[in-house]
Amino acid sequence: MSRVLNWIDTLFFGVRRIFAAGVELPERPALNFIGAICTDNPAENRTDVFIPGAWLVSPVVTGTYAARPGELVRVNAHDPVTIRLPPAPRNVGAEILVKEIAGEEEAIQVVAGKGQQVARAAAPRVTIRLVSDGATWVVI
Repeated sequence: MSRVLNWIDTLFFGVRRIFAAGVELPERPALNFIGAICTDNPAENRTDVFIPGAWLVSPVVTGTYAARPGELVRVNAHDPVTIRLPPAPRNVGAEILVKEIAGEEEAIQVVAGKGQQVARAAAPRVTIRLVSDGATWVVI
């Protein structure tokens, strides 16, 4: 009977056991990520957790693309490409790297959310490194 109840508990409430280096931690009703950047992602009904130092790599982008914090966005801009940035205030200290791998770097447009700006250098670049300062995305 105990096994059936454990299975039903897992079915309804999901996996709740968390291990740190193989040692089970006490069960708690919440998680607190320290040193990570957590972003609500309502479009995909999830919370994204980015741990600095662990880069994501996009597929090769040839159109409009929504970049994520800590992502290397690879672009083939033979045609115009638009890179949409996540909200700067929720991603303080996060980096996004946009790398042109073929085509024309002038065809890359980087846009921020409503009411936010992208502080860009005047000259086009083959690589664009963006860092959120909490108010805007700054090109470094």
